[in-house]
Amino acid sequence: MNSTYHHLKDTKKEEGQKELLERNLETHRSRKWIINFICAIFLLVAILCFCFHVPGSVIITVILLFICIIIKIVHKTLDEKIELGLKRVKQEQRKSIFKVNKP
Repeated sequence: MNSTYHHLKDTKKEEGQKELLERNLETHRSRKWIINFICAIFLLVAILCFCFHVPGSVIITVILLFICIIIKIVHKTLDEKIELGLKRVKQEQRKSIFKVNKP
């Protein structure tokens, strides 16, 4: 009885972690439009710098491009980190199911 109780408690905890990670992943992916908007603004600023012959417009464009690339890399890395955590929780759930089913 005691081991069954602990197993049910662990199962509920894993399901809670899984739901939390799924919500985090969904929220994280829904924020992608913000990153695309920021990159579009950077592109517009770079174009305006060239149109108005701003001194150092090439440097400004390169800096904005690097910022945009870094933001996208960080976003993708966080996305992959959340996905790996979700996969780990799902694997742990499967392992615990097999442990209970074994005689």
